[in-house]
Amino acid sequence: MDWVSWDNTLKAGHAKMDADHNRLAELFNLLADAVEKGKGRDCYDSLLDDIIQHAQTHFGLEEQLMAEHHYPKLKQHKAEHAMLISQARNYRAAFDVGDMVPPVAVAHFPEVWLVFHILFSDKPLADFLARTA
Repeated sequence: MDWVSWDNTLKAGHAKMDADHNRLAELFNLLADAVEKGKGRDCYDSLLDDIIQHAQTHFGLEEQLMAEHHYPKLKQHKAEHAMLISQARNYRAAFDVGDMVPPVAVAHFPEVWLVFHILFSDKPLADFLARTA
């Protein structure tokens, strides 16, 4: 089962950003597979840690690019990154304490977390970077 189908719709148009986004999609799909197969908390924890770590590294790259190119929405975009990391950590913490995460929340987490961010924040950033490069 794939939660995130990587296709041209999700390509922002910046090679490094797209490679990072693709890797995040792969990690979310590994998590989907683990949940579907009931692989257990250790597996979920590890995958969520990988998602958070990869996202933090990716967000660092984006924030560096935004600063270097004087992106006018830098503060807004950085705040969104902070919110996304906070959401991921809260999601991870719910697994840690054994809270039952509703299946709907599980299914929509990557969609909201990754897909919306790419479509509504990263694509405009990539377009800006292409114009200023």
